[in-house]
Amino acid sequence: MKMFQGLVLLLAGLAGAAQAAGLGPRYERRWVWVMANLMVEAEADRVVALIERAGRDDYNGVVISDYKLNFLGRMPAHYFQHVDRVKAAAVRAEVEIIPGIFPIGYSNGLLSHDVNLAEGMPVVDAPFVVRGRDAVLQPDPAARIKNGDLEETKGDVFVGFGYQDAPGKGTVADRQVAHGGTTSCRMQDLGSTPVCRLIQSVKVRPHACYRLSCWAKTQDLAPTGAFRLLAIGKQGDRPLTFHEGGLEPSRDWTRVEVVFNSQDQTEVNLYAGLWGGKSGTLWIDDLALEEMALVNVLRRDGCPLAVASADGKTNYVEGKDFEPVRDPKLGQVTYEGEYEFNHDGAPLRLTSGSRIHDGDALKVSWYHPVLVLGSYAACCLSEPRVYDLLKDQARRVDDLYHPRTFFMQHDELRVANWCRACRSRNLTPGALLADNARRCTQILRDLRPDAGVVVWSDMFDPTHNAVKDYYLANGTLEGSWEGLAPSVAIANWNAGKAKASLDFFAARGHAQVLAGYYDGDDNFSTWNAAARGVPKVDGFMYTTWQNRYDDLERYGRLLREAK
Repeated sequence: MKMFQGLVLLLAGLAGAAQAAGLGPRYERRWVWVMANLMVEAEADRVVALIERAGRDDYNGVVISDYKLNFLGRMPAHYFQHVDRVKAAAVRAEVEIIPGIFPIGYSNGLLSHDVNLAEGMPVVDAPFVVRGRDAVLQPDPAARIKNGDLEETKGDVFVGFGYQDAPGKGTVADRQVAHGGTTSCRMQDLGSTPVCRLIQSVKVRPHACYRLSCWAKTQDLAPTGAFRLLAIGKQGDRPLTFHEGGLEPSRDWTRVEVVFNSQDQTEVNLYAGLWGGKSGTLWIDDLALEEMALVNVLRRDGCPLAVASADGKTNYVEGKDFEPVRDPKLGQVTYEGEYEFNHDGAPLRLTSGSRIHDGDALKVSWYHPVLVLGSYAACCLSEPRVYDLLKDQARRVDDLYHPRTFFMQHDELRVANWCRACRSRNLTPGALLADNARRCTQILRDLRPDAGVVVWSDMFDPTHNAVKDYYLANGTLEGSWEGLAPSVAIANWNAGKAKASLDFFAARGHAQVLAGYYDGDDNFSTWNAAARGVPKVDGFMYTTWQNRYDDLERYGRLLREAK
């Protein structure tokens, strides 16, 4: 046995030396990425067929990202029957199943256990006034879009907007097609004017929650992802929103919205339109900016609610001066753990013995989640309850799959370090994420000391997302990589800076699996060349977000040839 172990170590050393000498990587881990909903029988059929294909073509691992792994305790018996079929197929095909766990970034599944665990951004001293027994928000009348209905024009120029791209050519006042009134803005001629926008500067109240919306109509629009609703703070050109897509190529009038926190800004530039349009037509109409009151108000120790008198001298007590504040739709639309802002906020109602009286002015502060990619929320990195849930998930997934490897799904963490639980630790988002990565790794080590651990690269990569000013991270994400032990393998998907990224993680001692393909981007040769001479690149994962497996066999052949 000792002689065999010595031979394995010798061969591993020779492989590492060969890579260090400039030879190509040896892809011992040949994986396939699969997103699936094993609650559905047809999905189980699809995964079984993929495993069989993968096994025939010499892949030896399937990474299964199944949203249901976030709440296995709620799954009915037939779900586990489907999992058993998948596991049996993997045994027959001699393919390892690597389950995806720990949704740090796209956290909705985790948040379905406790919707108050979303990372919250603060609303500070919102002005309310009491009307009878209810306190209601008093929004600043100046915080609105002038001529938002687009009815006031001078030729093809829309009055009130500080800037308009290509009036009369790319942006046109359409008096035949409108959502409300008689006029809309038609954005056209995208081949020669791919950037078509309306822009207006608006005064806002700092640390307030706003909804920016418009109505949009499309005809053969491409690409639909060119459409944006944006709010950018004028102080420091700080992006406050990250709206991505939301339209179909051809559709009648549809309301589109994005919710943002003004942070420390007193004035914002609001944008609506296209960046990089190529063809088709877009109409927009009825733009609006609206301050929001207690919509998706988060209730946990790290996200306190405060109600004070207008002069700040009296702090009122929940349950004594006003009834408990709860938004019943928080994280409940359409499913538990999913958030939307298109509903009335929680009422702020006086108790019968309240010290607050009709007509009193109040200052109200609270925290709300922020959504990215339209519907995704990030969890708090500091609340103890989050780690209780992560431990429970790891235990349940281990009981279900007994995997040799876990895949930690830390990915694109776009909102971090805003709530009191995080801010009280006096750490950067990078340090918070490093602590989270250590704790997540330790959860798995405590559960299964012999199991391998893999994590996505992006949030720990200084040439990718572990940087300053990343989306709505409050501070720098630099240093997040300090939370990864060298024993944690990296699933590297930084194709844009492949060589620099591979070298960075190699210098820290990590093994790496190249996450390539990406739905038609024929990048095997690019990744293979970048990995040449980089030690411990020992895997390649066929990675598709669109369930496109057309090139599975071709990539399998390339991997075999590289062995």
